[in-house]
Amino acid sequence: MTTTIIVIAAVLLLIFLVTLKLGFGKKEARDASEADERLPIIHMSGIYSIVRKSPREDLAGVRPSEAQIRSYLDGITEDIEGRPLKYDDRNALVKLWKAQTEASLQEIEDGDRNSVAFYYYDYPEPCPVCAEFITRGNFVTREEIYKKPYIIPPFHLGCTCVLTAHKGGDSTLRDTVLVGMTPFLEGSGAEPSLPDWTNTVSLTEAKG
Repeated sequence: MTTTIIVIAAVLLLIFLVTLKLGFGKKEARDASEADERLPIIHMSGIYSIVRKSPREDLAGVRPSEAQIRSYLDGITEDIEGRPLKYDDRNALVKLWKAQTEASLQEIEDGDRNSVAFYYYDYPEPCPVCAEFITRGNFVTREEIYKKPYIIPPFHLGCTCVLTAHKGGDSTLRDTVLVGMTPFLEGSGAEPSLPDWTNTVSLTEAKG
């Protein structure tokens, strides 16, 4: 009788210990999962990145809002070249600003999916403002974009400068046909010289 009681007690104790262990295992897994949710993701955007963070949020933090742009445009009557700005001209400038910003962000986000490491500046149309700051073919790295989102075009109202992904690595970067394929930033800590966003260039051709 005593032996039977001891065996039953041992079995019950074993069941209790197994249940207790399973309970702790689930709690640890749950705690680890919750901890992962609380911990911020460390984004590394260089060539050998594992995770690449979209610059959307960071860019929005350093660029004027649509309301600020419209307010500024409502206060001026002509562009930097003296061309008059009408209601439709102002709307066209806001529309271009938003479209160019989205195009640049899409180029970077698409590049991240393809591990693009370099991007270069180009001008589909001449830009009288940016031409004094950026040479066609100047390039930046994905790491520089991550650290300095304000190097993403557009840079001013009416800007035609675009950012294009370079389909290749460092060894092929200088073998392109673009003239001026040189680094835009002179060093890792260099601060770029860029035009103020209020430099306004009308999209309406001047009448001769």
